[in-house]
Parts: sequence; structure tokens; C-alpha cells
Amino acid sequence: MAKRVLVGAILHETNTFNTVPTRLADFAGRYLVFGEAEARARLAGTGTEVGGFLEAAAAHGWEIVLPVAAACGPSGPLAAADWAALKDAMLSARGSFDGVLLALHGAMVSEDCLDPEGELLAALRARHGERVAIVATLDMHANVSPRMVAAADALFPYRTYPHVDHFDCAVEAADALARLMQEADRDEADRGGAGSGGSGRLTRAVLARPPMIDAADHGRTGPPGPMNALLAHAAALAARPGVVSAGLTIGFPWADVPDAGPAAMVSVMADAAVDPRALALDLGERLWDSRKETQLDFAGVETAIAAARAPGGDPRPLVLADFADNPAGGAYGDSPNLLRAMLEAGLENAAFATICDPAAVALAGEAGEGVLLDLALGGRLAPHITPPLALRARVLRLHPGTFRCEGPVLRGLSVDMGPMALLEAAGLRIVVASRALAVTDLNLFRALGIEPASLSVIGLKSRNHLRAAFGPIARDILLVDAGGIATMRLSQIPYSRIRRPLWPLDPVEHFSNLDAIHVFDTQSGPEERSLPVDGHAQGR
Repeated sequence: MAKRVLVGAILHETNTFNTVPTRLADFAGRYLVFGEAEARARLAGTGTEVGGFLEAAAAHGWEIVLPVAAACGPSGPLAAADWAALKDAMLSARGSFDGVLLALHGAMVSEDCLDPEGELLAALRARHGERVAIVATLDMHANVSPRMVAAADALFPYRTYPHVDHFDCAVEAADALARLMQEADRDEADRGGAGSGGSGRLTRAVLARPPMIDAADHGRTGPPGPMNALLAHAAALAARPGVVSAGLTIGFPWADVPDAGPAAMVSVMADAAVDPRALALDLGERLWDSRKETQLDFAGVETAIAAARAPGGDPRPLVLADFADNPAGGAYGDSPNLLRAMLEAGLENAAFATICDPAAVALAGEAGEGVLLDLALGGRLAPHITPPLALRARVLRLHPGTFRCEGPVLRGLSVDMGPMALLEAAGLRIVVASRALAVTDLNLFRALGIEPASLSVIGLKSRNHLRAAFGPIARDILLVDAGGIATMRLSQIPYSRIRRPLWPLDPVEHFSNLDAIHVFDTQSGPEERSLPVDGHAQGR
């Protein structure tokens, strides 16, 4: 008989320092669908996790039930009622299942829960029992909790940053689920046939978290960085007999939660000879060592403008990534700080995308194309860090804000920026949107009649995801900290709930052998492993 599999997706990365609650309506920027038919119509054939799940389910011959698929751009904590609606939708599926396959982010926070994904996974485990396999994909920047590891049989984080492997990660997770369901069938047969079942979990999983808030240069793999070697080592561990998954997450440092930070996760078959604790600790210690290759200091506005004004023979655009106000970090996306400096510098053949300012878009819409406006642009949500920009600009074009992504980050997905306006001031073109989403796709510019490859300087609200699409057309990409709530000046962030000490918030010389890797093992529970600052654990 065909396996019956519960499939779903709930993805949201939460910046807890963003004071604007996220609502279900905000998921319209990416997708919010209910039921298998709607999910197929919207997501089949896309490079999303759900696109991968649908293709893998067909290949395995599964009968699937898909109650909800939801993905939202990073933003503030999800409103309690809206989190309850998504969770209840996922839990609404009735009947028995052979497996559960989910796409989760891993760094979501709601108004009433610091660990919603752990809450959801625990509820699914309680409902479906110990012998039903539960597998989930995660973002590389997940903050993985012991509760998540306790409830899931295996977790599969992305292995690319820019994240271009949503689909591939989903297919790998589905294949692991197929393996686990096959193992459950074999075990049941060995125990006497249908109905006799087994006891206990299918896997043993271990989580190891070193005392740090960021690692491996925030996980970038393109261009190659320290994360590439870590992932290669994890892949070698995952290939060992009995290992189901071996993954690494970098954490999301703009979430003030106890489980924030990088982590290693290893899952093995319950009867495997290999020790997942040793493998997870090995990965955790390597994460700790990667702090030596993690960039924390970035160019300021003055350095960025000097680079933009420097003469050179390469006609390709210089990309200035305004990452401290990056919506992919849950920032507001409305800071005009870098834009202000670009205007003052009189940069030619330049463009900036995007400033999130729905009021400015509405004003431009009322005025109409071709009209010259005086307005205060952006800076509405954190004016003490990113004050508004007084601007006289002409409305060049109005646009509904929807376009289909070329990829590779969101290949084939239609996104909705809300109504947009293309303004021009001092010769610089400015894309103003109604919704804060990071710029990762060339088609955003093309929707407004701009070929990005023809520009000399491009300012973007993004950090590393832009590299997948903009890297091939750019002469260089410069990360710029122009101020915002997604800054890497981590010592300036008012944490109150994270565990301490953590690198780099606390000086390494103050760490002692008691500052341990935190370990959670589904077989033995929580423990600590002493970790001296040289990165080699006692007894290793």
C-alpha cells in the first residue's frame, strides 16, 4: 500500500528586535496556501521546499495530505493568534500517517512562544506516536532547540548560503523519510507482522551547541568561506553507515532566545553502531574553531562611497549591500542612510532597491507618473538609527509589485512587494516598495524597466543572498553597515534572554573550561562538554 505522509511548510525567521508584529497578511509576500490543490497550483515546479516535497512524493508513490504551506519574509514576532492559526492548520489533518515531512525555518518566534517550531514538532510527535517518522528541513540560520531535536527523527539544514538548495534539501529529507518508513516496516515484520509494531524511536539524535552567537563567517558558501570545509566534513559523517543526517546551523543572532547560536545535529538509526554524540561534538568543536575566520567588522558608509567613486576600467556594476537594514535579517528595510550618502556623492548611472515606505508609494500613486514630489522617505520605524530622508524626486513609474523570480534563490516563485514606485532624484533611481523583502533577484529591477547589468552602482537591501543573482553581473560586492537592527555590531544589541558567556559578546580570554558545549542527546538528555578556548575538548 502507498505510504500516507503528512506534508507542510511554515517558514518565518524572526528578528525579535523588530517591534512590528508579523501577521498572516505578510505571508502574501511569498506564499500562504491551504490544501494540496492550492499548493500544487502555486508551488509545483518551483525551487521551494514544497516544490521538492511534491516531486519526491510522486517519485516515491506516496499519498500526501498537505494542510498548509506558508512562507514569510523575515520580520518581527508572529502575532500569537496567527501562529495559532498556522499551527492548528498543520494539526488539523486527521487519520493515521506513516510519516511527517515538514519545511521549517528554525528561527521563528511568536508573541507567546520563543520556540514555535519545537512546539509544533512536539505536538505532532504527541499526536502520531514514537514510531511515526518525522523529518524536517531547516534554514542554515536556524536557532535549533533541544525540543526540536527531541521531537524530530532527523533535521536537514540548507547547505548553501546564498540559499539555493531549498529544493535539493527537501528531496534529501524526503528520501530520508522513505528510508525511515522502510526501516519501520522491516522492524515491524521482524517483530511478527502487521499490527505488532515496535517500541521506541526510530532514531537517536544529538544536538551540540558551542558557546557562540555566530560562526563560520555567518555560513557563507558563495564565495567560499570556512563553512564550505565544515559542510564537507559533515557530509563525510553523514555518509557513514547508520547515519541518517549530519547538519550544521549558524544561528540567527537577531533573535533574543535562549537557544540562539550555531549548532551541530547528528541523527542515526536507533540500532546503529556509530555514536552520534561523538560526531556532533566533533562538528560543534569545529564550529567553535571557525570563530577565527568569522568577519565582524564591515565597511561604513564613507568607505562604500569611496569605492563607488574610485576610477576603474571594469564597466560592470559595483554592488553595495546595505545589510544592517537587510529585510532578510528581519530589519525594517526602510533606512535611507546609504541612499542619502549615494545621493550626496552624486553617483552617476546608479540605482537603489528597495526602501520600504508604503506611505511614499501611496503619495507617488496619487501624484502619478512624471510628477515631481517633495517627500520624507523611509526612516519611519527606527528614526533614532535611520532618520528619514528629505527628498525631491520625480515619479518615473508605478508598478503593482508582483513579479516572478528568475532565481536561483527563489527560482520560479512569484513574489509580491506590494505596490511599488520608481523615483528619480539627482539622476539616481530609487525603488520604493510597500513590503520589506530582501533584494535577491534581477527581475525586481527588470519589472521596473531597469537592466541591472547596465548600471554602474547598485545599492541593495541584502547581505549574501544577492550574490547568487548579482554576483555574475557585478565587478565587486561590498557589505556595508550603514546602521539598522540587523547590524553585526553585536555588542550594541540589547540581549536579555540569550545564554552567556558567548563569543564574541564576551572576551575569549574570559572563557574557562567550564564554558561548555551544550549537548542534548535523545538517549540521555541534556549535558555539557567542557571546551577550553583552544577549541579542543577535554578527553578528545
